[in-house]
Amino acid sequence: MTARALLRPLVLARDLLLALLALPFVLPLRFLPWNASCALGSLYGLAAWVFLGKERRAGLLNLRRAYGPSMSRSEAGRQVRKVFANLGRSLAEGIRFSSFSSRSDRSWESLYEAEDPALEARILADPRPKVFVTGHLGSWEVAMQMLDLRLGGRGVAVARRVDNPFVDALARRVRRGGGGIIEKAGAVAPALAALRSGTSVAVLLDENGGRSGPFPLFFGRPASTRKTPALLSALTGSPIVVGAAVRRGGRFLFRLALLEPPAAPPAPCDVLDTTERIVRTWEAWVREDPLQWRWIHWRWKTRPGGSEETYTPRDVAEAFAADGPAATEVSA
Repeated sequence: MTARALLRPLVLARDLLLALLALPFVLPLRFLPWNASCALGSLYGLAAWVFLGKERRAGLLNLRRAYGPSMSRSEAGRQVRKVFANLGRSLAEGIRFSSFSSRSDRSWESLYEAEDPALEARILADPRPKVFVTGHLGSWEVAMQMLDLRLGGRGVAVARRVDNPFVDALARRVRRGGGGIIEKAGAVAPALAALRSGTSVAVLLDENGGRSGPFPLFFGRPASTRKTPALLSALTGSPIVVGAAVRRGGRFLFRLALLEPPAAPPAPCDVLDTTERIVRTWEAWVREDPLQWRWIHWRWKTRPGGSEETYTPRDVAEAFAADGPAATEVSA
């Protein structure tokens, strides 16, 4: 028996203990009234702001580089705190919303408002399987669950498996009622199979795409972006639907944009053009609700030419120096 096999029971015991320790923090989010759950989630986010120094610095740098000298250090600091609170609230909303997600229970619709009801009706009436694209804007866990309910369970979502198997099982239960998940690593082949069988696929697309991704402009800066949705659309003829659930008062405004697939046979430039169109749509939405987006992610970490950004205290000091170079793009 290998050393790894011998350690496996200990690792599982550790993961179970960590999951049990998390339950006292998670269960109130599920069972408290909606407003109380959201308020508690915001407090969790502010607690994370205290401890996650690298993420704080990433938020400061991203805001400065996106908005230039008009974004002062003090204003960026205030916005980063609000972003952390928003992330905690989004977590709470996703957990609390899962209690509404029985398809026979329509009470969740009181929280839902379609920005363009005619477009939504056209998308839902279209029998073709679709590539749904969303990201970390507003309440993305709620957006994924609302999408599942609107589709009547006729879809799957691409998501990364949580390393802790007990937390992963809980997350999958919250997100999709226990099924309909494609593992993010190696997702292209099963996603293609799902689309070709008539099943829609949902993908998150506002994270760093690594060195292999194209670099469309996002807030005026090249941002590595995975071309998976555009590639899936080109290979299957499935339309792309970009969507997000952003907060408007006590409800969620569900925003949609429809991108038809390129004419067959697709060319490589079609995939790049579609990826750029998705990113432009997403940027426009983020600009309207900037504090509802996850600025603390290292979205621009991978740079053209193979270099990477860092998020040290020195980087922050240099970025906010008077008339510093932070507002200008450095391509390598």
